[in-house]
Amino acid sequence: MTILDVYLEAVSDPIGKLSAATDGTMSFAYTTNDLPHPVSMSMPIREEPYGDVVTRGYFSNLLFENEMRDQVMQRHGIAERDIVGLLYHLGADCPGAISCVPEGSTPAKRPGRLDVDYSALDGAPVLPEALSSVTDPLPVGASLAEIMTSLRDHRRLPPESEDPSPLAGVQGKIALTRLPDGRLGLPVPGSGSPTTHILKVPRAAAMTSVRREHLATRLMAKAQDHPVAETCVLGEGDLQGLLVARFDRRLEGAEVHRVHQEDFCQALGFGHWLKYERNGEEGRAFTADAIGHLLDSTRVPAKARQAFFEITLVNLLLGNSDNHAKNHALLYTASKPELAPAYDVDPVLLDDVTHEMSFRIGDARVADDITVEDLDRFLKALGGRSFGKPQQRRVASIIKTLVKAADALPRPAGKGLCDVIRQQAYHLSGNLALGLDVPEFDAVPVNRP
Repeated sequence: MTILDVYLEAVSDPIGKLSAATDGTMSFAYTTNDLPHPVSMSMPIREEPYGDVVTRGYFSNLLFENEMRDQVMQRHGIAERDIVGLLYHLGADCPGAISCVPEGSTPAKRPGRLDVDYSALDGAPVLPEALSSVTDPLPVGASLAEIMTSLRDHRRLPPESEDPSPLAGVQGKIALTRLPDGRLGLPVPGSGSPTTHILKVPRAAAMTSVRREHLATRLMAKAQDHPVAETCVLGEGDLQGLLVARFDRRLEGAEVHRVHQEDFCQALGFGHWLKYERNGEEGRAFTADAIGHLLDSTRVPAKARQAFFEITLVNLLLGNSDNHAKNHALLYTASKPELAPAYDVDPVLLDDVTHEMSFRIGDARVADDITVEDLDRFLKALGGRSFGKPQQRRVASIIKTLVKAADALPRPAGKGLCDVIRQQAYHLSGNLALGLDVPEFDAVPVNRP
């Protein structure tokens, strides 16, 4: 049997034990009930251990979808389903405030001191405290350009570099920290210190996605009131990256602290394959009802419901039908979580992928088909009231805000996103009988399921 100690950064002693039996089944048991919050909404604090299904659902989502995972599997002969075996080697730097280490080991994560636990990165631009104040792409020097080139071309850091904070995802990424003077730095290897920003670099063929995701994220912040992850663009031409400020971090003077968070897959106890409703079945699917259940357990449910409704609406108007369960999260700032800022706002309607929504809105599977009845059912599933006049006015206001903002998008980078917004606004306004004046747009093909 393999046993790992599970730590939260904010707690000095292990909070639980993660185990794998000889037959491969997993279990998790809390070792204390004196905790600021549970590890996951899917695993409330209790004495009885959790079995394989819910344990696997949460902890499998801590693993990286990158080359490092493949290397560990091959080097140590670990099967893909051996989640505990993989976390034995990779669990020291899981996403969020969680770490999983061999039983009896010291905690792998601790707060970082900006003056001693980081080294400045040559070639990085000087950043303001708020990325929202950055209006134009920032230039990068030779050292950072070398890192970004390797991420773009090989999905990994240069061979001589050590990644202090490997990240999950299909893009090449590196985690960085903004130092007090505005420069970007890396945690000292072995320090266990947190990072404050993520730099995502796509492949060369997808380089235009950097600018469009940045523009879409800015529009998300403009069109609704819930917080949104801050972004800016580094580099230009065929070497660009999207820098994203982490929302699961807290600065206290010169110290950086992690804030525990979990995505909706983890909160529901689902493996990553169930991040789309279409991959599940009744009772175990990412549905509006399941989302409503999560929001009902947040610190201020009514606020979270309205925020999720508006984020969903704006995502669809921006052409982001890929807002799946791993692109929504809960943030544990108290005993009950709150809805995390919106993130990963990508107008995939511009790509040749399925444009079926990640979860149904009423009976609608594609945004173009949404009706008043669908929105009414969706709001009620979230736990809210029906789609009445106040919500109708709010939807109209959001559409008008985005249509106006689309006119000001830079050309040519924002041309496609502008047409997406106009197309989505045209269909939604017509289906809801809002009677809004939407400018003409070039055809944006919708790949229907």
